[in-house]
Amino acid sequence: MNSAPKEPESVEISRQEVLDAYRKFVEQGITNPDTLNLTDPEVIEANDLFDRWQQQENIKSAGDENAEKRTNFEKTMLYVDAGFTDSAYLGGVLDWLSQDAQNAEKDLENPVRVQLRKDMAEAISRIRNLLNT
Repeated sequence: MNSAPKEPESVEISRQEVLDAYRKFVEQGITNPDTLNLTDPEVIEANDLFDRWQQQENIKSAGDENAEKRTNFEKTMLYVDAGFTDSAYLGGVLDWLSQDAQNAEKDLENPVRVQLRKDMAEAISRIRNLLNT
C-alpha cells in the first residue's frame, strides 16, 4: 500500500511569535533592526518567521482595502513593538506612519478606518515620545 506523504499542515503564525523572535535581540542590546547580523542563524530564523507572517497576513487581507491598510500598519510597527529604539530607525518609522496616515483617508462613516487612524495617531505619539527620551 503506497500512501503519499502528507503535506505539512499550514500553521498560522501569530504576530506575537514574530515579536518574541526579535525581542531576544533587543534584550541583547541591539536597538536597530538594520544592524542585525544577517548571517546569525537566530536572525535568519527570525527573518524567515517575519517573512512567512507577512505573506500570511498579505493573503488574508488581499482584496479588502481596510484589512490591507491594517496589515501594513501592523508590519510597520512590528520592530517598534519588539522594542527597537534607535532614533534614526524610529525617525524612518515616523515618516512611514505619517505617509500611511495621510493615505488612510478620513471616512467617519467607516468605523474600521476611524480606528486605524486613531491607532496610527497613537503610534506616532508613542514614537515621538520615544524620540524625546
